Amino acid sequence: MSHFTLIVKLKLKPGCMDKFMPLILENQRLSRQNEPGCRRFDVYRNNEEADTLAFVEEYDDEDAFKAHQGSAHFQAYFEAAKDMMAERIWQRCTKVE
Repeated sequence: MSHFTLIVKLKLKPGCMDKFMPLILENQRLSRQNEPGCRRFDVYRNNEEADTLAFVEEYDDEDAFKAHQGSAHFQAYFEAAKDMMAERIWQRCTKVE
């Protein structure tokens, strides 16, 4: 089975980090806890670019990722957070072993 990995660089609008962090951390927690196809969901804060985060998400396959996007907790997170986002860059990757 080939895992599906998503690397996201997210630039927030200035001043949104404190409000955004509880939202993404709750999405992370619920993804890890409730999604059997979610193998990894890590959130990183960039030490050199203010208001910038990176997510590394690994799923069993692309269908598991699509299920994540359709989950109630993701929908709630995205609805609450979308206006705080200035830029999102997605990289869809396949793990090389």
